[in-house]
Amino acid sequence: MKKTVVIIPNPLKEKSLEFAPVASKYLEEKGYNTEIITGRADGIKNAKFALVLGGDGTILRAARQLYGKNIPIFGINFGRLGYLTECGSEDAMDGLNKLISGEYSVEERMMLEGEIIRNGEAVASFISLNEVCAYRATLMHAISTKLYINGKHTETVSGDGLIVSTPTGSTSYNLSAGGPVLTPNSQNIVITPVASHGFSHPSIVTDGTDTASMEIIFGSSDDNGVAYLEVDGNERYELLSGDIVNVRRAKHKTKIIKATDKSFYQILREKLSYK
Repeated sequence: MKKTVVIIPNPLKEKSLEFAPVASKYLEEKGYNTEIITGRADGIKNAKFALVLGGDGTILRAARQLYGKNIPIFGINFGRLGYLTECGSEDAMDGLNKLISGEYSVEERMMLEGEIIRNGEAVASFISLNEVCAYRATLMHAISTKLYINGKHTETVSGDGLIVSTPTGSTSYNLSAGGPVLTPNSQNIVITPVASHGFSHPSIVTDGTDTASMEIIFGSSDDNGVAYLEVDGNERYELLSGDIVNVRRAKHKTKIIKATDKSFYQILREKLSYK
């Protein structure tokens, strides 16, 4: 029985779309069934691996859509930074050959799950590989975010918002906001304030079994401002004053295929242009 490979290009990147049929033809010549998906990938039930053609954003979307399906992801970078991709477009065929010959390993990355609670009821749920961020809209006053860990009030942060990140996402918005970098295979959650007012609030690194809850509070009862919850920089939900966002480690993990012997620290140095 032939093994199936799903190919997920970024529909907004021309070179990604152009390479998808090239990869499909090559893999089929090597004995695989292939399916190119340019829309949602929710209907996929089984595949040997998912070939994702794009940058980190494309991989983050694929990880959410493939959640719980146990399909490893191999990323080829047709985007910009490409932390999560394993090779660039210039050596894409070499990457495919390593997949075919089995010259790779698989890393498991923890994900986050949670829900928005409004007036005691869940009004939205989400899955994230990188982070979730509660933040104020551009034209409103600062918001106060009451942070609870395992139901206990930990601190109240007034400022632009709060990021709750996985180890994978620690090199993304969390790092830009001054948060610490965690190794991808760790099982911790990092919580980092964004532009907090008053004294500086440090990041908090929690155990992976902890649940973080953010209660959103606008400046006053007549404040008509707007806040949002953004998931992996892609999905966005409006937040109202009094909403509570619960975030915890997800039941399932994302599997990322590694086909090089570069360490996480080497990749970090290269991507951040360290000398």
